[in-house]
Amino acid sequence: MKFASRLCSRYWLFGLAIACLTALAGAVYQAETTAADLAAFPPPGRTIAVNGVNLHLYCLGSGSPTLVLEAGLGENVLSWYPVHAKLAQTMRVCAYDRPGLGWSDSIAAAIQPEEVAENLQALLHNAGIAPPFVLVGHSRGGIYVRAFYQRFPEQTQGIVLVDSTHEQSPMHQYPYAAWDYRKQALQIAIAEPLSRLGIVRLLGIADANRRPSPLPAEILAAKTAIQNRTDTAQAVANEIAVMRQGLDPATPPPGSLGNLPLLVLTAGNLVDPDIVAREAARVGKDVEAEKVLAEIQQAEQDDLARLSSHSRHIVVGNSGHFIMQDRADEFVGVVREFVNAFNLKSDGDRQSHSSAGLIPSGKIDG
Repeated sequence: MKFASRLCSRYWLFGLAIACLTALAGAVYQAETTAADLAAFPPPGRTIAVNGVNLHLYCLGSGSPTLVLEAGLGENVLSWYPVHAKLAQTMRVCAYDRPGLGWSDSIAAAIQPEEVAENLQALLHNAGIAPPFVLVGHSRGGIYVRAFYQRFPEQTQGIVLVDSTHEQSPMHQYPYAAWDYRKQALQIAIAEPLSRLGIVRLLGIADANRRPSPLPAEILAAKTAIQNRTDTAQAVANEIAVMRQGLDPATPPPGSLGNLPLLVLTAGNLVDPDIVAREAARVGKDVEAEKVLAEIQQAEQDDLARLSSHSRHIVVGNSGHFIMQDRADEFVGVVREFVNAFNLKSDGDRQSHSSAGLIPSGKIDG
């Protein structure tokens, strides 16, 4: 009996030793490949210290106002690749990476939209980039650029919302959102420790080319390298933790933008009931539930367009959530027209919001 007990203990210790060695090997693999990725894909821009954290800023072009690009959940400067250089042909365009994303340093705690806005303002200030700014926010980034305006209205000349998230979206989509956020939180909670051991990388879970993309192969390779960083998983977990607060009925609605020039771009494929129904049937989702979500999405986008008395709302046909990738040329055209409509004087003086022109509302067909 004692022999069997000793044998069992030895097997248990042997298994524990193997597990520890495997974990150590995985951690070393993750650290070495992350270092190799950073060497193979250096930051396209420059890093600037903001409150002790190095944030990555990537600017192209020249002129005023400066167009500032705020990416969505878990995204980085590369999500703007199809439009960044094209827009910069006629203006200065700056994209950046929030903490833990892209080439920016990570931070341990989740931060609120107001803190994101303050970090962005400090980043631009420390980089010597003076206002005024026209802010472009995609998805979750739409909440951050609106927070920037609420905190720094005198520096904000206009806002472009690119299929933006609505602050109350989780509550509007309840009960669908409740389960989605719990599932996301669980997935990220598992992904973060697994990424530290290199398992996420080995399984290709975070690879950027797992879905069809209009991005070129070299950009997808760089995005894959970035998304396989452990810092990315931690940053996404932090942002989702803040996003889940939208499930609380007490979450306030988006704040008014007054008469600030506002352009709202909505992904047509996500609000067209026929397209939504066909796609749901193709992938085996509940067709009626997806159509309800599409109606909610349309209502939220309409609500965002009403935040300013000086707004225009365009539904971009034949486009998914990443409008700037799916319809890059059309995106560049409408954003450039929006910025040019300010007709800034040559000395850089800011025009009043009420006199700046806007392109008409409507739809861009595919």
